[in-house]
Amino acid sequence: MEIAKAMESLNAAAACYTAGLYNSSVSRAYYSMYQAGQAALEAAGFVRAEWTHGGLQASFANELTRRRKLYSPFLARDFNVVQDLRHTADYRDTDVSKKQATRALAKAREFISQIKKGISSG
Repeated sequence: MEIAKAMESLNAAAACYTAGLYNSSVSRAYYSMYQAGQAALEAAGFVRAEWTHGGLQASFANELTRRRKLYSPFLARDFNVVQDLRHTADYRDTDVSKKQATRALAKAREFISQIKKGISSG
């Protein structure tokens, strides 16, 4: 997975946010993190044809934040927080708020920024 795909999803999240489409913004923000997490794992030598969401998050947290300490554990936490918001955005009857979408977008931006730094220094 190339980090460019994560950047595209992040840009889509920002465009949705600007348009007031907060559920879609949160969903795209999460997928940008998922794609960046996959790129980080691949850069560290963990390559799979397919990842489950839980498997990717667990591998990111266990291998890249706890064992190798390549990334802050706060990134793994934020990954889970934004996934929970995505579940609300995509599957629940309630909508995410503008405030929640603002936070999700900020977390996704920081996540991708840190992954880009990690990949380029690795």
